[in-house]
Amino acid sequence: MKNILSLALAAILCLLCATVLAEECPYSLDEFKVLVEEELKEAREVVFYPHAFEGDFEQLYVNFHKLSRARYEKVAPAEAPGIVLGHYELYTNLKSLRESMVQIADPASTVWDIWEDDMAVENPLPTEGWEISYDSEGFRPFLNPYLLEDQSAVKGNVIIIAGGGSTHRNNVVEGYPVAEFFNENGYNAYVLQRRVNPYAAEDQWLDLGRAIRYIRYYAEEKGIAKTDVMIACGFSAGGMNIMSCIARQYGHVTPDTVYPDYVCDEIDAQSADLTVALPIYGLFINGLDFSANENLPAVFGVIGHKDGLSAMVLPGLADCAKIFPDFSFYLAPDAPHGVGLGTGTRNYVNAFTQLAQWPQMAISFIESRIGLAPKSYDLNQTMQSW
Repeated sequence: MKNILSLALAAILCLLCATVLAEECPYSLDEFKVLVEEELKEAREVVFYPHAFEGDFEQLYVNFHKLSRARYEKVAPAEAPGIVLGHYELYTNLKSLRESMVQIADPASTVWDIWEDDMAVENPLPTEGWEISYDSEGFRPFLNPYLLEDQSAVKGNVIIIAGGGSTHRNNVVEGYPVAEFFNENGYNAYVLQRRVNPYAAEDQWLDLGRAIRYIRYYAEEKGIAKTDVMIACGFSAGGMNIMSCIARQYGHVTPDTVYPDYVCDEIDAQSADLTVALPIYGLFINGLDFSANENLPAVFGVIGHKDGLSAMVLPGLADCAKIFPDFSFYLAPDAPHGVGLGTGTRNYVNAFTQLAQWPQMAISFIESRIGLAPKSYDLNQTMQSW
């Protein structure tokens, strides 16, 4: 009898909760979905332009990221992919934060359109799937540059590619804060806003190859130092993009090898070779052939032992060691997937993990490869081991 009463009480509470949620959102579900689309369109004009606005940018992006993904993934309190009335708080938070942002520059003036007049892309352009896309229809990839004031002190250039599979870009965890970290350590940094669905998967690594070439081509005009040192740091799918680029869009292999109708320009004549590659929980080599690339970069891979992808990454380490003449790897003992720098992100990644050691390890790895630090030390001194 007690069990029956408990079940009945639970059912009533669930019903009351559902009613409260419905009352909190004064719209029907269909009306609310329309409002969500309108707000996401407005938010996209802000969240991809961190240098153009001031305010609580981190939390703006957290709410945008969750609400955008909720259309095609399960995001609490929904029990299945899709927008529900329970996402009303996400919607109101996003709208309030967006409206509180202060614009300090023209957004377009703060980014670099890497493809300029033309773009290597399927023909015709994708017209379906934009209703659940992370981007507005017709999105073109670009770079958010984080340039140091004193270019004479620059050590190199790092292109950062946030993860998110082929559906989104987790810039709030794996993009903007990572660029700031590399800035603090003496590097120009660039967050690559790569193409995702409904664009083809190939477009993601084509965007990386083009970004490398774009930075090298415009080095003199934009006053960018040390473009001989090009580093790519990618997370999850971003790391996979790096490995695909190394295998398929290196050196002077150009985008017309993927899209024969594309007409290469002067930017494409630049080399797409990397000095160092940092695939962070994205070191996947299955199906890739690196044998034709005679200028393979030094590779430093990272993954957490509690990352579900570790079971797929770890078996390939022996092959990586054979493929790449200079290869190192760090397995963080406690870290799950998607934690970026490992230091946590308020209201999204609420954890500090041992993966937080990788950034300084990466700096040591890079600087020993570009001649800024020795690769060996006096054993009588207490120094970082390799």
